Amino acid sequence: MIDIDHVSFQYSGAEQENLQDFNLQIKKGECVVLTGESGCGKTCVTRLINMLIPHFYEGEMSGAVLIDGVDTRTIQPHDLSDKIGSVFQNPRSQFFSLDTDSEIVFGMENKGMPYQVMLNRYQQTIRELHIEKLKDRNLFDLSGGQKQTIAFASVYALNPDIFVLDEPSSNLDPEAIQELRRLLLLIKAQGKTIVVSEHRLYFLNGIADRIVLMEHGKLKQSWSASDFALFNTEQIKALGLRSYTPARLELPETMPSRNDTPAVEVKDLAIGYEKGKPVAQHLNFRVYPGEIVGVVGKNGCGKSTLARTLCGLQKELRGEVLYKNSMVPSKRRIRKAYLVMQDPDYQLFTDSVYQELLLALSDQKDKDEKRIDDILDELNLTTYKERHPMSLSGGQKQRTAIGVAALRDAEVLIFDEPTSGLDYKNMESVAEILSALSKRGKAILVISHDNELLMKICSRVIRVDERTSS
Repeated sequence: MIDIDHVSFQYSGAEQENLQDFNLQIKKGECVVLTGESGCGKTCVTRLINMLIPHFYEGEMSGAVLIDGVDTRTIQPHDLSDKIGSVFQNPRSQFFSLDTDSEIVFGMENKGMPYQVMLNRYQQTIRELHIEKLKDRNLFDLSGGQKQTIAFASVYALNPDIFVLDEPSSNLDPEAIQELRRLLLLIKAQGKTIVVSEHRLYFLNGIADRIVLMEHGKLKQSWSASDFALFNTEQIKALGLRSYTPARLELPETMPSRNDTPAVEVKDLAIGYEKGKPVAQHLNFRVYPGEIVGVVGKNGCGKSTLARTLCGLQKELRGEVLYKNSMVPSKRRIRKAYLVMQDPDYQLFTDSVYQELLLALSDQKDKDEKRIDDILDELNLTTYKERHPMSLSGGQKQRTAIGVAALRDAEVLIFDEPTSGLDYKNMESVAEILSALSKRGKAILVISHDNELLMKICSRVIRVDERTSS
C-alpha cells in the first residue's frame, strides 16, 4: 500500500539532508511505529505519506513515494484525501473552525457529503470516541489533550484507509492514552493502515506490527512487535527509547512540614475564564525553594489555567497567590514566575536558537553568555544554535523554551508538559536541567502526564481533580 523507495529529502534552507536514502514498505492493514530521537526525521516520513512533501513543504527530493502504486509527485494531495487522514503533532495547526462541532464536520463539508451522511458520521464519531462532553465547545477553551482528541475526531469522521498520526499521545493524560489505544485497536480491527510517529511506546504494545528506529534521517533498525517485546528495560533505554511498559506514579500528595518561607503559596484559589464557572477551585498548596513538585490531573481539569494564573497571564476568580508570604497582584507576578508553555511556538521570537537564549539574559545585569553555551550543550542543541526556532522539530522547540527558562532570573519556574515529544535521552537531559535548577534554589512546578519524568525528579505531586474541580 505504501512504498517509500530510496527517498532523500532536504528542506529548503536546511543545512543537511533530513532523510537519507530512506526505504520503508507498509502493507495494507499494518500498524508501523516510527521512533527515535527528536529531529531524527520521523515527522518528515509522515509528511511524505500524507503528501505534504513535496506539495507543501519545499525542498530537494530524490527517490519515490508510492501510495497504492501511484507516485505522489504525479498527483495532488486532494486526489488522495479520501484515502489518507493525518493528525499533526500540534493539533492547533490543522484547525479551521472556532468550535468543536464545526471542526469535526469541516472535512465532510468540504467533500460535499449529503447532510444526512454527515450527521450520521458526526453522531457515530461522537459516540465511538466517547467525546459527548466536547460537543459544541470553543476550541480555544480546550486543553492541549482535548484539542488532540478533536483533531483525531475530525479525521475519524472522514473514514480514511490510512491514518497518519504524529505524536498522538504527547498531550494526553493516562486515561486519554488508554482511550486512544482503544480507538487504534478499533481502526486496526477495521483493517485500516496506521503509521504512528511516537516516543511513548507502551500504549502501542499489542497494536504495532513493526517498530522502526530512525537516526539522523536514516532507518537504523526495524523489529517485529513480537521481537521488540522481548527487550528488557535496559536494552530499550540503551536504544534511547521510552519504556514499553507504563511507568507507575508513586509519589506522595501531602505537603512537607517545613519552617522556611514558601516560594509560592495559594489559598482557596479558584481559577477559570468566567465568574461563577471555575475550572478548578479550593486549591491550596505551598512550594518551597529547591523543590520540584509535579502537577497532575486529567486533560481539561485546569492545570494549564493554574500555571497561567500563577504567572499573572490570567487573573484568579478568587483566593490568594502569595510569593514569599506577600500578596502579589496578577500584573506583577510575571517578574516572580516564568512559564514554559505546552505549545512553545507561543514564546519563540528570534531568528536563531542562540538569540532566543540570549534574549533571556536581556533584563539581567550580569550577562554571562558562557551559560548559553552550557545550556545548549546540556540540552543537545549546540548543533542547532544558528537554526531558526520555527525550523526545529517539536521536541527541539520544547528544549529551546526550557533553555530560556533555565536562564531566566525568576524565583519560580513552571513547566507545562516539558517532555511532550521528547525521546528518553532528551527527557533525561531535561530532568538533569530541572534538577540543577532546583539545587540553585529555584522552586519548580512540573505539569506533566509523563510518569517517567515525574518519578525521576519530583518529591511529591499536587493533584487537580474532582476534589478541586467545579
